[in-house]
Amino acid sequence: MTTPLYRKIYSMESLHSAWRKVRSSALSSTSELIRNEAKDFDGRLPKSLSDIQRELSKKTFTFKQQTGVAKTKTNGKSRPIVLSPIPNRIVQRALLDALQTRIKFVKNALATPTSYGGIPSKKVAMALMDARDAISQGAAFHIRSDIAEFFTRVDKVRVMELLAPHIKCPDTINLLRAAITTDLANIDALRRQGLDELFPLGVEGVAQGSPLSPLIANLYLHDFDKTMNTGGVICLRYIDDFLILGKDMGSVDRAFNKAQVELEKLSLNAYSPSTTSDKASRGWTSDGFDFLGCYVSPALMQPSKATREKLKKRIRSELEASLRVMKFSVEAGKISPKATYSGALQNLDRVILGWGKAFSFCNHGHWLKALDDYISNELTTYEVEKGKLFAKANSISRRRMLGVRLLSELHSDGREPNEGSA
Repeated sequence: MTTPLYRKIYSMESLHSAWRKVRSSALSSTSELIRNEAKDFDGRLPKSLSDIQRELSKKTFTFKQQTGVAKTKTNGKSRPIVLSPIPNRIVQRALLDALQTRIKFVKNALATPTSYGGIPSKKVAMALMDARDAISQGAAFHIRSDIAEFFTRVDKVRVMELLAPHIKCPDTINLLRAAITTDLANIDALRRQGLDELFPLGVEGVAQGSPLSPLIANLYLHDFDKTMNTGGVICLRYIDDFLILGKDMGSVDRAFNKAQVELEKLSLNAYSPSTTSDKASRGWTSDGFDFLGCYVSPALMQPSKATREKLKKRIRSELEASLRVMKFSVEAGKISPKATYSGALQNLDRVILGWGKAFSFCNHGHWLKALDDYISNELTTYEVEKGKLFAKANSISRRRMLGVRLLSELHSDGREPNEGSA
């Protein structure tokens, strides 16, 4: 017998809501492949959602294989990201929404005042503002750290044991178990590259990139949150990053030792501030510290140096890639849509807009002008190099490079326009 909880998951209202969230994320992605997949799904509505609803109602829905991508981090290590097809993400999102609104155990965990990541009503800015408030109230010392390889070490069996007693619906339990299982279509290619062990293919690990991963993190660390916020300190956590604040260094050190004990119970551990300076820090709050991509001090909050450098590197990389592909396209006589001048600028504007909104809560300061000056200089260099490519191209190639369609290319006869037809 189908329960109200399971019917909630596959209701058209839930699926539409899930699709709106997945669509917004997909269309703002820097990946053209992901954007095109979302547009294709959108173009097949309402059938695309009706198909999912029918399969869920008949309990025949099967999660499609995902793609594993090993993204290189600034420290040279690889971060395993799992990209799922649109139907997978819609069902995961609908399942997430149902659990967050219908299961008391989940709602209580998400109501933890010192937990921020993956909670609909909370943002990074709130965690940082609470840190500033604690400092203003006398928290003179800190330890900041994160949990090593957290997502790849989460025990999925334990996750199900935590949730199962609170979900009186076998169909929902089965759907959740399938939703957090990783099945990669490109596993053979990853094995050849020696990257397969990075991905959560067995009992341990949940996929980074899944809508359910933040919820799993918050449930998994719920007891950690409760235990850590005692003894005169405050411990703020955002997924696997945490910050301990206290009035004396002794209490902060003792709290960090307690954190390691609690994490050990979950077969986890946090980076020590004495050995890994880029992952953890310890000291006076008056000296400032980095947390969640920001530099925090009693008087200042701004994007950290590492965060600003990452943005600069991203901008330089995007513009250089555009020039490389445009140059290759001119030489090959065929222009790639990804290399158009207008496309490159639109993509860059999306990056800047997203980044600016993410850090809009920070203090204004010289860092804003410095970044704007950097971006303007990079654009000037890009314009010069683009001009050199245009000077070598004919009028048709220049039109394509600009990203403005040729009417003659819209005709169905498929004939290639010549120089005079432009």
